[in-house]
Amino acid sequence: MSTHYFIGIRIPGQAAEKIGQTRDSWELSTHKRLTPPADMHITLIFIGEDRFGELGKIAERLGQIDQAPFLLRLAGVKTFGNPETPRIVYAALADSPELMRLQRAVQRQLDPLELSTDPKPFVPHVTLASRWKGGSLPEKLELEELEFPVDSFSLFEIHPRETPRYKEIETYSLKGGA
Repeated sequence: MSTHYFIGIRIPGQAAEKIGQTRDSWELSTHKRLTPPADMHITLIFIGEDRFGELGKIAERLGQIDQAPFLLRLAGVKTFGNPETPRIVYAALADSPELMRLQRAVQRQLDPLELSTDPKPFVPHVTLASRWKGGSLPEKLELEELEFPVDSFSLFEIHPRETPRYKEIETYSLKGGA
């Protein structure tokens, strides 16, 4: 099995712990995998495997992104897939022009490369539970309003059989910006 990569924003420790505690209070038995707080993140771009050996170029190009830090706010709980049997339960994020600008900047840096990124539209979210196994979702899945800073983003390597599953191989500070 080849190694896969993505570019994302790690949720800060204290915020991730709080999100995880709230999610655990729901006692979700409907999903096979509950995301550990140490793995909570927002995927900006899923790369998959590095078939063309471009990881070094990716890392170099991401270092050219110039954007100021910003704040993100949670905006409720939503699902992907059939609402009755959702494959993913996630924390939605409030609209953020800064997050959208960062995602577009990352995409622009990757466009000249040969890799095949995920073509699905960007839906900012934090996965809380995945892999439906059956049963009924609790009626109310609520997260308290929570705001957290984004001062960096990272190039991650995926290790499916380890915890944490996602390891930063390069982190880029947000400190500039137009």
